[in-house]
Amino acid sequence: MDLRTIVEREEGLADRVRRLRSDPDLHLPVLTAKIKLTWRCNLRCKVCRLWRLGAALDRGVDLLGTERIMSILSSLHRRGLRKIHFSGGEVLLRPDLEEIVRHAASLGLQVNLTTNGTLMDKDKARFLVENRVHTVVFSVDAASRRKHDALRGVEGAWDLTWKGIQRLQVRRARKGHGPIVAVNTVVMRNNIDSLPDLFRLLTERGVESWRLLPVRTTDRRVHPKAEQWAALAVGSQAWQPLLLSRFPLFRVQTNTTRAESDDPSNQTPQTRFCFAPWCNLFVDANGEVLPCCTGRQEMPILGNVVRPTRIGEILGSEVRREICAGMASGHAFQVCASCYEFGEENSVLAQIAGLMPSRNPKSNWGEPF
Repeated sequence: MDLRTIVEREEGLADRVRRLRSDPDLHLPVLTAKIKLTWRCNLRCKVCRLWRLGAALDRGVDLLGTERIMSILSSLHRRGLRKIHFSGGEVLLRPDLEEIVRHAASLGLQVNLTTNGTLMDKDKARFLVENRVHTVVFSVDAASRRKHDALRGVEGAWDLTWKGIQRLQVRRARKGHGPIVAVNTVVMRNNIDSLPDLFRLLTERGVESWRLLPVRTTDRRVHPKAEQWAALAVGSQAWQPLLLSRFPLFRVQTNTTRAESDDPSNQTPQTRFCFAPWCNLFVDANGEVLPCCTGRQEMPILGNVVRPTRIGEILGSEVRREICAGMASGHAFQVCASCYEFGEENSVLAQIAGLMPSRNPKSNWGEPF
């Protein structure tokens, strides 16, 4: 789905995008959204707290029910939604996932989802292929099964994930169509040096897109060292087009103080101006709504949709208005400096707004994220 075409074809939208910084109260449609369907997960990743939240909060019962999620999707669709991404926890633990995906597809939305893949049986693979899911993103952190399993906290996870990937690939090959098969890798100190091996494995096994996600944790011992980031910046140049994009995170500062930091947020960030507060929504598994998933760390909550709150009330809230005004005036949140989300959309919208030169006029949402 071509974001540039969507913006330029809707009457007045491109003009509003251009005027947004001077008039942050202008209305933009909510074009993209991410919904965490559950906290629950069958793995026990060392650097993830979500499965711990699942055990502590929902106790096996997902707070957002089927009807509520479908109602949210319908409401957002009426407000311009074009792309939805489902994540968790582990989305395949939701017994109603098929019903939710069918509803999203019936609205004409681009449907993406993220999974660890260990629960991807033949029936689930068949469903995803036959119900117009655009992209399935699998989590793979190492080429070595021992290293991957150690990071994911469950022995045998690596083998199960690759069986899940293969099932989806086989089903898609039989039908002649189906989701893009993509991989996310969380980059940490103890796996960053082995990423070249993972690149070769993903290439050999037919993965179509790869995204590197810097680890987010307060434990600095887990963060890659500056020299590891520098080596990755050089080595990753040979990984395109498989690598979705070479994130600004890898552009190591020449400033010695910043470059020697182990904290990835001290690498050169993307521009702090972001369009997400206007045209994106993130819904947590507990129903809390924020402009984006990175915002969980710092941004105020816009509302909660577990209760019968109208989406319109959340979009029109004073909290959201203040966030947009702050972004437009250059007062972004600190967490925005190291954010790697919404990059493709920001690039296209910034070009339309004249905030950066157009480097790729064909940039579109054929990319999985």
